[in-house]
Amino acid sequence: PKWMEEGFEILSACEGGPDWKAAVRKWAELERAYGFQNSTTPLPTAGRPKAIHEWVKGGRSTTRKPTKFELSEHIATWKSWWDGMAPSWRVRDASGRLLAEKEGAWGVLVKPGGNGMLTALLCLVWWLDREGKMTEEWATALKDVKWVLE
Repeated sequence: PKWMEEGFEILSACEGGPDWKAAVRKWAELERAYGFQNSTTPLPTAGRPKAIHEWVKGGRSTTRKPTKFELSEHIATWKSWWDGMAPSWRVRDASGRLLAEKEGAWGVLVKPGGNGMLTALLCLVWWLDREGKMTEEWATALKDVKWVLE
């Protein structure tokens, strides 16, 4: 489907290193396992990064990236949005950070298609693009998304 081809094109163009490539591969495998369904309902829209809204409003362009966001706000909003979608069974460390442990039902994260995990991954693309380099904070976010996709 078009959303998969275009999404894969954007994600594959990102220079996020081996973990990024593995996450994109896992995302593609997951979408294939769902039969390339395109859920009509998105990941939760409350509190999601403004860049997603700009991207959707701009026709989900594969060539034009969102530009109307402040990086620090994008990062904080993405982290809060991602954290808020975590199932209640996910374990947290002393600082409140989600740990990659245990397993259970994924709840709201089970949204195949262009409105699902693709949007979470795109936010990481835009974060890295605006940051201009891989940071420890970005790598930590990627690691968690990759774990969820696995």
